[in-house]
Amino acid sequence: MEISNFMKIFASGRRMEVLDALLKGRTKDEIKDSVPASTFAFTVDYLKNVEFAMDKDGEIVLTDSGRAYLMVFEHFMRSITTLQHIFRAFPDHSIGFPDDFYIRLYELSSFELVASEPSDVLKPHRVFFGYLKQSTEIQGVTPMLFPDYPQMLEELVKHNIPISIVITEDLREVVADHLDESLDNVDLYITDQTPKIAITVTDTFLSIGFFYKSGSYDFTRDLICTSPEALKFGRDMVAYYRNTARKLL
Repeated sequence: MEISNFMKIFASGRRMEVLDALLKGRTKDEIKDSVPASTFAFTVDYLKNVEFAMDKDGEIVLTDSGRAYLMVFEHFMRSITTLQHIFRAFPDHSIGFPDDFYIRLYELSSFELVASEPSDVLKPHRVFFGYLKQSTEIQGVTPMLFPDYPQMLEELVKHNIPISIVITEDLREVVADHLDESLDNVDLYITDQTPKIAITVTDTFLSIGFFYKSGSYDFTRDLICTSPEALKFGRDMVAYYRNTARKLL
């Protein structure tokens, strides 16, 4: 199927309404409660012609190919929508995810923007460390550091919390000075890349921060997620950078 013809299938809001209903397993009668019978019949005929739907036991159901195409398209659309929300939340920033992760941005669809406020300038900082103190494992990619981040790491290390961090070469001495090489709960990696993103993921939350287009890091806002799929996204992204880094500790 030509991609242009494929996209035409999803170009109709009514077709998408029926497709979504079929994906959720709704019956013909249930769908007709919100879609006029004549429109439903016309839409179903169209979906049958493109082999997205078929008759089965007196009902209309998605074909295997129709379900597969619809799932891919919905992930695509959710990723596009999430990316739009990220651009709005970080309008003057360089949005730099590794290429393979853009199509997975739907996994961040439940993100919350935590931003500084006139009456609470340190809100992102406070929320971040509040989550961090509740965590029992920490992974991250950090091309920059909060001023008190090394001290916080020291405290977490003392509580035997597993920590795995990917840093850039220019942070090597700063971080290494606060982490004992003899500790077996700390893994420190050095990357030759210059990530355009700061990531912290634990068993409780995912935090992502971005740099301004000018090059400085934005300490005034954080993207925060707590959903299981977002935590997996974060762990996978840390693993991506860790796999291209060299171990220091």
